[in-house]
Amino acid sequence: MSTEVLSDNVRALRLARIRRLSRILAMACTATSILLTVALLVYWTVTPTPALLSAQAGVSHGYTIELGFTIRVLAFLISMVPLGALIYGLMQARHCFAAFAAGRIFSAESAGRLRNFAMAIIASALLKPLAGAALSVLLSWHGSPGTKSLVFNIGSDTVLGLIFGGTVALIAWVMREAMTIADENAQFV
Repeated sequence: MSTEVLSDNVRALRLARIRRLSRILAMACTATSILLTVALLVYWTVTPTPALLSAQAGVSHGYTIELGFTIRVLAFLISMVPLGALIYGLMQARHCFAAFAAGRIFSAESAGRLRNFAMAIIASALLKPLAGAALSVLLSWHGSPGTKSLVFNIGSDTVLGLIFGGTVALIAWVMREAMTIADENAQFV
């Protein structure tokens, strides 16, 4: 067997693995989007008021009113803003993986979807502290005097989200530049 045939077989096996893993990751993106939404809904539905106030509003005492249905719905909707951006990103990643699974690895579509995924991760990371601040105000608004709060928290998850999103956006940009250079070189041949 010649080295050229062996090399083609190795490439075909690698492409088959990429396609298989891409199909799995596309399904994982969809499943994760659904599970995150359901988990957030369950969180705002069943978590006791004291736990919500402590975790979301920074209020650990002095609050005697139970959070009603309307407040919980508003809190869920506020929480869905950064999660919605993340879910949009996961759907973009799903489309990117679907393109990989179909063999369109270095395409404008794949690079664009990857860039959209990265930008959605960045948006979600930036929106999370703002949503947290809005939640703290909402949840502490009807408390007794001295228990109202505005909590603005930027944690390591925010910073890591920004770095990760920036890294993936740069990779997508490099992919587009590489495709442009390859197209230009193909015209010279």
